[in-house]
Amino acid sequence: MNCQAVGIAPQDLGGGLPLLKQIQEKQHINWVSMNLVDLKSKNPVFSPLVKTHVGSTQIAILGLTDDQQNPGPRKTYALLSWQDTLPQYVAEVAKESDMVLLLSSYPKSVNREIAQSVDGIDLILESSRHPSGNMNPLKIKNTLLAHVETRGKYLGMMRIHWTDTGKWGLDLARQIRKKQNKLDRIKWQIGRMEKNKQTAELKDNPLYLKLLTDRETFQKEILVLQKEKAAGISDPCSFSNQFIGLRSSMPDDKEVQAIIDHTTREVNSLNKKRKHSSVDRQPSALKKLAGSQVCEECHSLQTAFWQKTQHVRAWQTLVQDDQQFNEDCLVCHVTLPYYDLARVKKEQLLVHLPEKLQDVGCESCHGIAAAHAKNPESTHLDPPNEATCLQCHTQEHDDNFIYTEKVEKIRCPKG
Repeated sequence: MNCQAVGIAPQDLGGGLPLLKQIQEKQHINWVSMNLVDLKSKNPVFSPLVKTHVGSTQIAILGLTDDQQNPGPRKTYALLSWQDTLPQYVAEVAKESDMVLLLSSYPKSVNREIAQSVDGIDLILESSRHPSGNMNPLKIKNTLLAHVETRGKYLGMMRIHWTDTGKWGLDLARQIRKKQNKLDRIKWQIGRMEKNKQTAELKDNPLYLKLLTDRETFQKEILVLQKEKAAGISDPCSFSNQFIGLRSSMPDDKEVQAIIDHTTREVNSLNKKRKHSSVDRQPSALKKLAGSQVCEECHSLQTAFWQKTQHVRAWQTLVQDDQQFNEDCLVCHVTLPYYDLARVKKEQLLVHLPEKLQDVGCESCHGIAAAHAKNPESTHLDPPNEATCLQCHTQEHDDNFIYTEKVEKIRCPKG
C-alpha cells in the first residue's frame, strides 16, 4: 500500500526491540518514534521521522510513542515525554516542510493538549489502545486531529486539498455544491406542495412556511460563498473524510485464529500463576469497595433484580472460556473502583481482587460504596449515566449497544 511510515505504540514493544528490528528488516517497515530512545545513549532507537513528498508538497512524518502506558520492563530503552522531544523536532522540520504529520499513540486527551500547545503540526493521526470507533476529524487551532481505530477493524479515506496557505479552512466550491443540493431539494418540496394545494391552504401550513424560510436562508448563504470565491480569497487547505463499511460476516483465518487462541490461553495461564504466587495483600483502592453482598443488606429489592441480569454472570462467562485471568478481558467482568486498564494494571488491582468483587456488581454502576455502607445518611452515591456504561460497552466490545434501549432493561427498580 506504499506505506511511508509506521508509528510505534507501547503494545508494539511487548515482544522487545529485537523483534521490531527483525520486522523492520524483513518487511521493510519504516518504524518512527522520536521519544523511544536507547537507555544509555538517549538517541532514538528508530528514525524519529521520515521525509517524503507528494508531487511538489514536502511532508515530514514524525512518530510519538505513549510513555504513560506500561509496555513491560524497559531494560534497553526509555520513553521520553512528548514535552521533552516533540517541540524541538517540530520546530526543525516545519522550516523545510510544507506539511507536518504526527503519528501518535497517546490518548485523545493528550493529543488535544499537543494540538493546543505545539504550533506547526498540520495533522495528527492518533491510534490509542482505547477504541473510539469511527470519529470525524477535529480541528484544534490549525491542527487537524484524526482518529485511527485499533486492530484494523475500520477503514476510511481522507482526501486532502493542500495549498500554499498551510491553513485549514473551507473548500468554498464544495460548500457551495452542498448547499445548492439542499436548496434544490427544498425548492422541489415547495413546488410539489404548491402544485397539490391552493395558495390559501398553504398560508397557515407550518411545513410550507418553514420551507420558505429555509429557501431564503440557503439562497443568502450561497450568495455569500459565491462572492467570497469570486473575490479570489486565498484558497485554504481542506479535506473530505469517508468511512468505508466492512463486512462483519467474513470468516476468520483459521491459522491466524489458532495463533490468537494459543496466545490468549498462554496469557491467561501466566496471569493465573502470577495471581496464585502474589502476596495476600489488598490495594487501598479495593478497600473502598463494599461488595454487592453488603449492598443487599439495605437494598434487597434492587439486589434481587440485579441477580436476574447478565451482569451477575460476567465472571462466569470468562471462566467458561478459560479467560478469567486475562486482564484485558477481566477488567470489564468484575467490580473495580475505575476502569482505566493502564491504571488498574499499574496498581495490580486484578492480581489482588477478592472473590466478592467478581462479576459486574452494584458498584460497577453506582461507584465505590464502602463509605456509603458505613454511613449512608451522610455519604451519597451519584446515579449512573451513559458515560458509566461506555467505560466497558465500547464499540469494539459491544457494537450493538444503544444506551436508551439497554438502560431500560438493566435499571434497578425503585423502592
